[in-house]
Amino acid sequence: MLKTYLTELRRSPLLTAFPVMVAVDLAVLFGRSRYWIGVWPEASVAAQIVTLFLGPVLAGVSAWQAGRASRAGMPEFLLAAARPAWRIEAARLAATLTLGFLAYGIGCVVAAAVSFRDAGPGFLWPSYLLLGAATLVIFASVGHLAGRLWPSPGFTPIVCALGCFISMLSLPFRFNVLAGPPDTHLNPLPLAVRLFVALALAVLAVAAPSLPGKSEREITTRELPWRTRGVVLVSAVGAGLALTAAPAAGELRGERPATATTPLCERVDENAPSVCVWPEHRKYLPELTRMAQRLDARPSRPWIRPPAEFREFGLARTRLGDPGFDIAEGHVRTAAIAMADQVFRTSFGWCTPPRGKPEARRAWQAIDNLHMWLEYQATGQDPAVADEGLHQSGVETARRNAAQAVRMSPPDQEKWIAEERGHLRENTWCEPDARF
Repeated sequence: MLKTYLTELRRSPLLTAFPVMVAVDLAVLFGRSRYWIGVWPEASVAAQIVTLFLGPVLAGVSAWQAGRASRAGMPEFLLAAARPAWRIEAARLAATLTLGFLAYGIGCVVAAAVSFRDAGPGFLWPSYLLLGAATLVIFASVGHLAGRLWPSPGFTPIVCALGCFISMLSLPFRFNVLAGPPDTHLNPLPLAVRLFVALALAVLAVAAPSLPGKSEREITTRELPWRTRGVVLVSAVGAGLALTAAPAAGELRGERPATATTPLCERVDENAPSVCVWPEHRKYLPELTRMAQRLDARPSRPWIRPPAEFREFGLARTRLGDPGFDIAEGHVRTAAIAMADQVFRTSFGWCTPPRGKPEARRAWQAIDNLHMWLEYQATGQDPAVADEGLHQSGVETARRNAAQAVRMSPPDQEKWIAEERGHLRENTWCEPDARF
């Protein structure tokens, strides 16, 4: 079996295309985005996503490899051989997976290497890497099985590659994830179901009998052993049941409990609000603490009452919701939005002017204006720079008004703030937020 494995490894087209596979791996890894660098769960997801593009290559090559053996009359030869056919097929599939996993592994090593300096303690999350491995096994197994059943040198590999890729994207449940924020993780049961599907398909691909060839009538054939028939039946039924049960197993990603780790908390000085993040987001902490300091303007603006602590999303879950800030795809501007909202709530409370009246409409506009002004205060940047790459609909007027206010002289800015606050009717339309 080892000799067969080494022979198939030498003959595999993947050996020639291996540099191309590695290039595709690195192109997807760095071309899609780079915000994942320095964040272990995000780096793990970035390495896992690559399998969605390496998989079709494996499916096509695996179908060609299996079909080549059938076109050469290998099934007829194996029928008369003493060695079980599944061993030969297992060696052939293993050769394809070896090169696929090697290309996948190179991407994982590169992702870990470029993240190591900024990510701090920890490493790539095994659950995401296992999910990517399951995807590769599924692609290769489906291609191998299709090549044995329909040994066309061109049609079958192309259909397998495209069909598997489209199927992965159109299934009602996912075999991949596109983002890995630290407040989420993979749920064990859905991951186990996907790993079982991969294993069952791999067993089916090597144990299922090939289609009989034209020359099979001329040799003494041997019936498939009952044990092998049982393995084929169990693997086929198991794969079908697992695919059917996958939606019932629940969402692939779930909320990571705040108790899973100790938050990382820092502040600029003893008077500034503290900022707590997931340890995996430590690289954002310096900028976030500066944002918290900019929002703490109590000496000059006593009406601003920031909270004693800002916590990242997932670390501050309550029965009334999560008021924490979020870092979306490496963009701390989204954190500025949530932190400004929290400062507004602790300063004014929950403001709900009655809708329909002209003065109420102006009050809602004042709320949006002050919100946006606080966001610009947090970023400490010119509004045009702060809003670059950010898409917010329905706040164009507030953005324009707040941008003009930020560029005013300090006395004029204070007048603008006082005017906006005058429209709120704080004692009538605002009440303390129960979350703070």
